[in-house]
Amino acid sequence: MSVTGWDDTESYTLRGAGPRGSGDEVARAGGSSLLTRVILMIVGCTLLVGLIAMGVSSVLVGRQQRDALTHRATLVGTLQASAMGQAVWEFDTRAVEAMIRGLMAEDPAVRSVKVWAATGGRGGHGEPLVELDRPAGRAELATVERQIVMSGSNGERTMVGLLRMTYSLEEAESATLTALAPMAGLVIFSLLAVIGMISVLLNRLVLAPLARLTRSAGAIAAGDYRVRLRNTRADEIGQLTVAFNHMAETVHDYTERLEQRVAERTEELRQSNEQLAVVNRQVMDSIQYASLLQSAILPDEREMARHLDGVCVLWRPRDVVGGDFHIFRELEDGRFLIGVADCSGHGVPGAFMTMTVSAILDHVLSETPDSDPAAILGGLNRMVRAALARGRDNPRFDNGLDIGLCLVRPDRGDLLFAGGRIGLHIVDPGTDKVDEVKGDPQSLGYRRSDIGHRFTTHRVELAPGRSFYLTTDGFLDQAGGARGFGFGNRRFSTMLLEHDAIPMAERRTAFAQALAEHQGERAQRDDITLVGFTVSPALAAVSAADASSSHPVHP
Repeated sequence: MSVTGWDDTESYTLRGAGPRGSGDEVARAGGSSLLTRVILMIVGCTLLVGLIAMGVSSVLVGRQQRDALTHRATLVGTLQASAMGQAVWEFDTRAVEAMIRGLMAEDPAVRSVKVWAATGGRGGHGEPLVELDRPAGRAELATVERQIVMSGSNGERTMVGLLRMTYSLEEAESATLTALAPMAGLVIFSLLAVIGMISVLLNRLVLAPLARLTRSAGAIAAGDYRVRLRNTRADEIGQLTVAFNHMAETVHDYTERLEQRVAERTEELRQSNEQLAVVNRQVMDSIQYASLLQSAILPDEREMARHLDGVCVLWRPRDVVGGDFHIFRELEDGRFLIGVADCSGHGVPGAFMTMTVSAILDHVLSETPDSDPAAILGGLNRMVRAALARGRDNPRFDNGLDIGLCLVRPDRGDLLFAGGRIGLHIVDPGTDKVDEVKGDPQSLGYRRSDIGHRFTTHRVELAPGRSFYLTTDGFLDQAGGARGFGFGNRRFSTMLLEHDAIPMAERRTAFAQALAEHQGERAQRDDITLVGFTVSPALAAVSAADASSSHPVHP
């Protein structure tokens, strides 16, 4: 049998390369745990085989020794029975006892001897003629019985007694151990030699090459893709070495190409990011400027405050710009229009809609001399439909708005309200409820909107301390709380009542805080606009309305 040398799979590294992993990691990767486990398995198996062999040998040798001892006892018993014939016939107990003592002195295996004299041709019954015993020990005993006979002058053999000897098998056990000792030493030496030879050969042929393969794989895992293994073998280890070298070469080539591609892609991404940053900056600048343009169409809150006893405006687009806006137009005789509108869309599309609707609203106001809110909404509905008629062929294009509009007439002590899916909330001081004047269930400008719909005008009296609120659905539908429910009308009414005692200018902060507490970490889902105001009737209107009720009147 030929054994391959230690250097058949020596590893080497390409020039200039070095393992980038730590030495401890490589040492751990190439440890001898597999060799230890294999040696333990071999030792266990060989010990088991040795124990089985020793057990079988002890049984066979012990049986042979017991058979030999039993055969010796039979021969001794036969000889002693022949020698005692004359003494037993004459009942010479001294002679018999002397013979027995001599036998026990010569043969230590004898444990007891009993001799009976024959009576009526039979022996072994009654009291023995002579009986000698000594301690039997722990070993097994074997009993031998022989008839004591005496030959007559004519050659006739007569039974004169019975001899019973008990032999201890301790001598057989000792002889067995003595015989097995050299055999056990030989077996142990053979097993150790086999273990050593198998361990050396296994380590040379399998484990050492595997350890080098493991260390080389660890070097590749640490980042050194140029490590290779020398190979001079054609067996399975050699095939494994060839496969490893092929894998290492493939990984090395792929890594080099991958690093080159990564560098190229990184440069492309850097250039793309720079371009995207420029485009994003341009887009954000445009959106910021669009926010300025949208803010320009919104009324100035300070201008609103000059015509109202108190006002608060909460305008919060979901994006930088949005589709909500609020309205304030000053008219003749101290009258003015105030309202909120919720146009379709968010962000830039919504902002375009607000500017379009604002321009159309200005045109409608110029053609509505009496400034009736219902008439204004009807004209706005028709003109928005007409302005957006070019996009009606596209089924995805359907735009419009919801609106709530009030004509405040301090000179007459009332206001006129008309709404399309937006209502007017009214809070009187000292009350525990919020009245709501609902708008018509009709949006404006959409494909489904009725172009001939006549909106309803509601008349509400002005009273000192009475507060009015207009809000888009973004406030009411904002998700929040533990279950993500919307803010809702009930929570909205509670909020209005809780903060009715503080000045109107401070209510914006309180309303924003209540919304933030409900919203929590959830994102804003829609544009939000809330306009609240208080206005007192003119003095002339107060005296005319003394006899009237202080509650809203909806004709």
